[in-house]
Amino acid sequence: QYGALATTTTTRTSPLLGTSNSMPPYEDEQEIKIDATETVALTSDQDETIDPLASGFEWYKPASGLSTEHNTGGHMWTITGHDMQILTSSVPPGQEIITEVGSFVFMHPEMSTDVELTLCSREGNGCARICSGESCVKVFLKNPTNNEGYVGLTPNYPAKIIPVKFGVNISSGSSIIAQPGSYMTELGNIDLNYDMDCGFKTCCCAGFGVCRQKIAGEDGSIVFLSAGGTVVTRELKNGESIIVDSRSVLAYDESVQLGITSNGRFCTCCCGGEGCFSTTLEGPGTVWFQSFNFTKFQNAVQTTVYEEKMDRGEQGANDGGESAF
Repeated sequence: QYGALATTTTTRTSPLLGTSNSMPPYEDEQEIKIDATETVALTSDQDETIDPLASGFEWYKPASGLSTEHNTGGHMWTITGHDMQILTSSVPPGQEIITEVGSFVFMHPEMSTDVELTLCSREGNGCARICSGESCVKVFLKNPTNNEGYVGLTPNYPAKIIPVKFGVNISSGSSIIAQPGSYMTELGNIDLNYDMDCGFKTCCCAGFGVCRQKIAGEDGSIVFLSAGGTVVTRELKNGESIIVDSRSVLAYDESVQLGITSNGRFCTCCCGGEGCFSTTLEGPGTVWFQSFNFTKFQNAVQTTVYEEKMDRGEQGANDGGESAF
């Protein structure tokens, strides 16, 4: 996962400074070679090293700083960093990138920013965006010039960026169901909508609620999702099922059946830390999991703030104090 070790000569290589022979050699010197490619399932090939136990779970291995570029609809893009990543994308002349509120980092000086309040737009599906857990405001980063521009985007909370490509990760004509708020940005033709779960048990206890975020797109289009912690995927076969923590499901193919199962007896439900029910997923289809979603992050930060106020004896500690968010 972290690359191979190989014996080198006295030549030093730096990705920023180039090759230099001026530095003295060390005895038994070794050079660490880092695999800079992203192990994102953007192709049908699977790297066996990312599942050494043959468990069926495929790790999402973030790219290193020298990440591989991709081309989607004329946009050259790359994801940089191991965590709290940045998506850098070129913007061809006369084109734009649609993203969520709060994701902007940087852009070309000749580009401009615009917003659309979808509730007031005839074509904007504002109510659908709100029901899916997103803002009713769409942010447009536009390139009105004749020259190629660039933008840098990041999730609006500490997270990784997960690209999901329609026609590759998701079958043609299919869509995914994602956790509310997981959408970050898109390249290509993406439809952000919602799906109603009318099942009483699943809408109350499966972790997705009544209105679930539904994302569809044309083949070749990519939606970028925000995910916290370590991300793994699992391809479920027809009839194959898995039990997961309700908060750890990032997204799943719409062909996957969502359900719940009891976590056990009274003491287990009350003291086991997982509540009364866990989520079940039954194939066929692909499922994405995250180890540290935003709710866990928010609870951890709020608990830390509360404990610090208790230690200082500040007023308001008994009523929970002020929220960190």
